[in-house]
Amino acid sequence: MFDINTIDNISVGVLGDLALDIYWYADMKKSELSRETPHFPLPVVRERMSPGAGGNVAVNAARLTPGKLFVSGVIGDDWRGDILKKQLRRLGCDMTGVIEEKNRFTCTYAKPIRMGISNVMYEDPRLDFSPDIPIAKETEDALVSWLKDVDGKIDILLVCDQFDFGVVTDRVLARLAAMKTPIIADSRKRIADFKINGVLKPNEDELRNALLGMNLSLPEDLSDRAMLLSKKTGAKVLMTIGEKGSIFASFADLERFHTPAFPVKGEIDICGAGDASLAAFACALAAGAGEREAARLAAAASAVAVKKIGETGSASREEILAVMNAVA
Repeated sequence: MFDINTIDNISVGVLGDLALDIYWYADMKKSELSRETPHFPLPVVRERMSPGAGGNVAVNAARLTPGKLFVSGVIGDDWRGDILKKQLRRLGCDMTGVIEEKNRFTCTYAKPIRMGISNVMYEDPRLDFSPDIPIAKETEDALVSWLKDVDGKIDILLVCDQFDFGVVTDRVLARLAAMKTPIIADSRKRIADFKINGVLKPNEDELRNALLGMNLSLPEDLSDRAMLLSKKTGAKVLMTIGEKGSIFASFADLERFHTPAFPVKGEIDICGAGDASLAAFACALAAGAGEREAARLAAAASAVAVKKIGETGSASREEILAVMNAVA
């Protein structure tokens, strides 16, 4: 039986596309027609900021309280980057791998939310600050150097590849492929490019697109699809399938299993659920859990995260254990 407290003894690394999540709450009762434009403005009365994307993976890893947590990524030389650095430092992260690149802005998801007219809050279209140029060669050099430095010094590396012009370049992919440290990788568009010692963690759509991108026909059975990706990449696969849970497949071990989701009642918000799952699965594996135990812990973390309405979800040890004990 896995003891979640053994996570105290591990060292964890996070390499990811760091972002800042901003929530702007506008009280529409205060909105008056602008004198300069034919619009009713959004009178923001409150804002909330938190690490997003790869930053939220770090948040989730930190909430599981490993012995050491190292973070690497790229931010811009702007106020958003300053806030993001401050928040990650508060989590106790080692920030030596975070590179500040001049003339680049920090990736940010800004979410205006209207409220005040009724009990319902309405989220406007999100404002995405996302660089449209590759990272500089000097930045890439620094990331590769960081990966070399931490290889063998950490127990597991979590990778969050989300942006088109993010930190996981071809050179970084090559470095990841050469690492001895086990890796758990989550990639929005190119999960099949990760030839790693570890586990790929796509969702159902990401795995489907990966197989189609390799010009492979899609098996009807989802576990067959996960096994096919494992065969083609040489890595193990943990495919999340939403409210149906997850499927684990390892072609090398000829093993596959399904982990059901934990029951969740009422309103949900899926933002951050994948990050919580990634961190819980990785930390459990590094702390000595078997793959079945780690997948169950990941499912419980997702169940916690989806109940965090209107925020980027995360899950602590105590919250995860509460979910698991409720169905024990």
